[in-house]
Amino acid sequence: MFEAFREADYRRFWVSQFFSNVGSWMQTVAQGFLVYRLTDSAFLLGFVGFANAVPSFFLMLWGGVLADRLDRRRMVRISQWAQALAALALAISIRTGHIGVWQIVAASIVTGIATSFSAPAWQAMVLDLLDDRSRLANAVAMNSLQFQLSRAIGPLLAGLTLATFGSFWCFFFNSLSFLPLIWILGRIKARQQRVADQAAVWERLREGFAYVRGDRVILLALAVSAVASAFGFPYLNMMPIVARQLFHANEARGLGYLMGAIGAGAMLGSLALSVRTPSPRTMLPTIVVTLGLFGAALAGVGYLRWPATAMAMLLVCGASMVTCLALCNTSIQQRVPDAMRGRVLSMYTFSFFAFLPFGNLVSGVLAEHRGIGLTLLLLGAALVASAIVAGIAIYRRTRRPTITDQVAARGVDGELEWR
Repeated sequence: MFEAFREADYRRFWVSQFFSNVGSWMQTVAQGFLVYRLTDSAFLLGFVGFANAVPSFFLMLWGGVLADRLDRRRMVRISQWAQALAALALAISIRTGHIGVWQIVAASIVTGIATSFSAPAWQAMVLDLLDDRSRLANAVAMNSLQFQLSRAIGPLLAGLTLATFGSFWCFFFNSLSFLPLIWILGRIKARQQRVADQAAVWERLREGFAYVRGDRVILLALAVSAVASAFGFPYLNMMPIVARQLFHANEARGLGYLMGAIGAGAMLGSLALSVRTPSPRTMLPTIVVTLGLFGAALAGVGYLRWPATAMAMLLVCGASMVTCLALCNTSIQQRVPDAMRGRVLSMYTFSFFAFLPFGNLVSGVLAEHRGIGLTLLLLGAALVASAIVAGIAIYRRTRRPTITDQVAARGVDGELEWR
């Protein structure tokens, strides 16, 4: 189960990244709470999410090209410094009483730019932490477990901190949480296999697109990631509205409970994957089923009036969401060659981040004018519809493959696999 922990560099990176992500989730919860308290605007909640994610639309793919050519450890370190300073600036503004939405938007843009360059490098760097490459699948699953464990703990800590000490400490702790990871990144062994050719950036990007276009499994994983981003993840920004609806005077603590339920479900999903990853034959159907389950659970959250029931549904959302996306990541990681790793994984992160700002913006507008119930219902329905379409595509390919597909897809034992 913890096979990747036998690698010292991976183990140190995992622990330091966990503390960094706990801080990031604390700030995420505190930031949504602060924006909604300052403005009472669902639209501005969505707009802050838009500001954070929109740089990825323009920069993420270029970040993937750089991740194949530059030192990934250095790229991630620079990003961590930028995010730490942005969090510290917000903490100081809160402490001095000069905080405004424009400052939160500006810090979100800085963080989004930093993430655009570090996310592809971070995804590709998982392999660079291992001496034994056969541990990659377990390392990806453990990485997901670490992220989801932080998602379970961070929001709960944020809710307690907001209710007891105020938002300053959430932002300040986040600024400090980056320091251990920055220190570790300067001390891990260099294993990256850099691309030696000096082809133009556009040419290298074109090669990446050509590779992805020829692999239907990767195409499906990218499409599912994009759908989950556009229709799934915006619900996280809407949780302050749900918290006020369910918890009234205790909305700060209630927001922590709701986000903690999502994180607990995500942690359970990641833990299940770290124990057993589906086989290549069952991985795609599992991705489709969990996408549909995510949508079905999300659809009714906005209409629930009992906190315990809403938290149960959000736990299902967290578990199904992380299982779906972690399997998309694993399927890509296991198929892509080293020479293409940065570029292809940048397309994975792009497929997620590129649609996220528009999903955030549209969901904010919908919640502002039509209410949170209808907004979450429509988001969930879109996820279910997308899962049905993806399921039909997989079924048709496996039932009626072409002659070319049969030659290309025949495994060692002669059985057909969907490729």
